[in-house]
Amino acid sequence: MKFQPEFAASAEVGDDFVMSPSVIKILSGALDAIAERGVRRLSMSDIIEASGVSRGTLYRYFSSKDDVLAAVAEFVCIGFENGIREAAEGIDDPIERFRQVMQFYARYTNENSPDRVFEVEPRFHLSFFRSRFARYKLAVHSALEPTFKYIEAKLGKTINAIAFVEILVRLQLSTLLVPADENWLMLWNESADSLEKWLLDTADQTV
Repeated sequence: MKFQPEFAASAEVGDDFVMSPSVIKILSGALDAIAERGVRRLSMSDIIEASGVSRGTLYRYFSSKDDVLAAVAEFVCIGFENGIREAAEGIDDPIERFRQVMQFYARYTNENSPDRVFEVEPRFHLSFFRSRFARYKLAVHSALEPTFKYIEAKLGKTINAIAFVEILVRLQLSTLLVPADENWLMLWNESADSLEKWLLDTADQTV
């Protein structure tokens, strides 16, 4: 499975360069190589082969495997931040906004977790999510802030949006350990309808 890089295409990685098509190819290929070989066995030659770039192109941007791995982690995180922001942009309806964010999140997790990468290299995966967990939560919270304001207005009271977001992020990350089946994907993607029904029922009861 190839990493889907479109959401990170204009993102900066580190202070030295802005993503170019060559860099995207390198980082996408590196992810596939990690899934196949793991971080310990991964070499610069493996990255060259998986990405389809020349040795000169690889070393133009990265001097070592560690540099590539650091950029890969940031690449994935920035891609998520950009993508979830774009999924919510321009949607005034708070429930539809929630729907689009949830559907993006499920799609992004599925498309950007190369087959077997967690089994082959769990330490890399765990280190990535532990170091960037707060950024994932912030991105989701920012995208859903209008939805939370809508919910609070309907209920007439403040909700713990931070806790709600943390639950969402932890639930989605759990699919890396126990892959989501069609039933789970349906529940996840229909969560906006469930939220709207619960909200309307609860609001009616408080009138």
